[in-house]
Amino acid sequence: MDEVEEIKRRLDIVDFISTYLTLKKAGSNYKALCPFHQEKTPSFMVSPEKQIWKCFGCGEGGDIFSFVMKMENLEFPEALRMLADRAGVKLENRKSKIEIGQKDRKTRLYQINNLSAKVFHKILLDHPAGKMALEYLKKRGIANQTIKDFMIGYAPVFANLPAGKAGATAGKPSYLTKFLIQRGFTENEIQEAGAPNRFFRRIMFPIRDAMGNTIAFTGRAIEEGQESAYAKASADRPKYLNTPDTILFHKGRVLYNLNQARGPIKQENAAIVVEGQMDVVASHQAGVKNVVASSGTALTNEHLQILYRYTPNIIFAFDSDTAGLKTAKKAYEMAIIEGFNVKMVVLNEFKDPGEMIAANPPAGGPQLWHKAVKEPKAVIDWYFELAFNEKLNNRSTEQLTSQQKKEIAKEILPIIKIIPDQIEQAHYVNLLAKRLGVNEEVVFAALLRVGQDKPSKPKPIKARENLTIEELILAIFLYNPEKIKEASSKVAEKDFKNPKNFHLYKLLLEEYNLGEKELIKRLKSKTSREEQVLVDNLIMEAEKLYQADPASLEADFSQALAHLKTDKREALKNYYASEIKKAEVRKDHGRLKQLIKEFQEAISK
Repeated sequence: MDEVEEIKRRLDIVDFISTYLTLKKAGSNYKALCPFHQEKTPSFMVSPEKQIWKCFGCGEGGDIFSFVMKMENLEFPEALRMLADRAGVKLENRKSKIEIGQKDRKTRLYQINNLSAKVFHKILLDHPAGKMALEYLKKRGIANQTIKDFMIGYAPVFANLPAGKAGATAGKPSYLTKFLIQRGFTENEIQEAGAPNRFFRRIMFPIRDAMGNTIAFTGRAIEEGQESAYAKASADRPKYLNTPDTILFHKGRVLYNLNQARGPIKQENAAIVVEGQMDVVASHQAGVKNVVASSGTALTNEHLQILYRYTPNIIFAFDSDTAGLKTAKKAYEMAIIEGFNVKMVVLNEFKDPGEMIAANPPAGGPQLWHKAVKEPKAVIDWYFELAFNEKLNNRSTEQLTSQQKKEIAKEILPIIKIIPDQIEQAHYVNLLAKRLGVNEEVVFAALLRVGQDKPSKPKPIKARENLTIEELILAIFLYNPEKIKEASSKVAEKDFKNPKNFHLYKLLLEEYNLGEKELIKRLKSKTSREEQVLVDNLIMEAEKLYQADPASLEADFSQALAHLKTDKREALKNYYASEIKKAEVRKDHGRLKQLIKEFQEAISK
């Protein structure tokens, strides 16, 4: 029995997946909401007998290895090592990518970051250069054990640099660069790992993946005006400096502390999202451990989709200043659209969770933070409070003018509009109607109009009376054959993606070239019964659209042709992008040059 089969024998798939998802018995199997696509009705099934899983909604499926690979975004060797550790299986027979680190690019980059994290951590705790940073953390109430749990470190100023040139390499390697080169890594590899040697005079927070590997860093400045070589070169002096995207780290897809918070999130059935690493650390130390933060970027849809794998409940605890409020509103709305039950922590007079936790009781302290996260406010209720409090100003609702009611509705209706669940949406429509003292039907009518008066970017014409773009063009041709001649230089048979529409256009073009007399009759004599029905339907739709409003035909036809051309240009771009990539891989410079020329000519037409 090889290692893979031994791991499968030791790890029960139901027990393993239940550490990620809430499984419920369904006959001889177990079911759950699929973590890989949004759904309200469980279609994710796990078979204990076959030791496999399958989602009948999105089609994904496989064994315990495929689950962890997809769930944690791992390659097979990484998943193998993770599951082997969990099962207590020694990987003696597999050395290709796991144990021979010299031949594994990603493994070497992990090693660079892991070693760098250890160096930073050692400097913070044991080196005189880290004394100031350690004192700062102690002042913030961060204990030694917490520092060790998160492996927090400190990056001092670069060594061996002339005075006044801190942050510039000046041709001399930093202490960290020297350390890593001495251990067999190259400068190119250090850069590829994210350049951990770019940081100085910053408290260092290692960002880890599901397996505990350090994939990136966030460096927090503790002195005014601090900067790195990277920041100085870009005239940017951020409070937080982050590792750029690498093959290990994509900030739009990584949440700080998720590796430690996954279990608590599932246990509490809620994820708490804060802004910064210090808030995560302080919360963890205070005993609230289902907390994560985005890694040096605004919260993204990918972050939310990852969290939804663990829970549909999200609680935000963003900074209460103006910038934090702006960030929070955007995050709230994104989470509502993604289908989360969205709540927020009320921070009252405190700027952020860290400040609340650090304050002395009873005004603040860990117990107050515990209470705050146990009693979060529904975000949409908060929107109601904001809108009504601004207008009421200590008056009763009955004293609101019609204009004030209109302004309140204008603030709240866009939020209600994005709620994906119709029952929840109806609940808030009913609540708004009651608070405003107007009929519920009036509010529903206003809700339907939300967004209609806003200018938007041109979009492809959607179905006109259930017609697609291609069908609309065909309907116009059938209704007014003269348009065929007008469009002959603009529309080609290959522009039609639907084979049935393509065939009909080809026949229509052939018959038109033979003359307009009895065009439709001749066309229908050469088509199948199904196509004849389509022709009749298209003509009827065109008559309904344009007999009463002839002027709209020109506008529809012009816009439809424009979008057909746009689709054609996109198809050309995709084709040439694929061919150019193939030529680059083959290093066929002659072919590459020809493709670029062809592409430029094609899109200029």
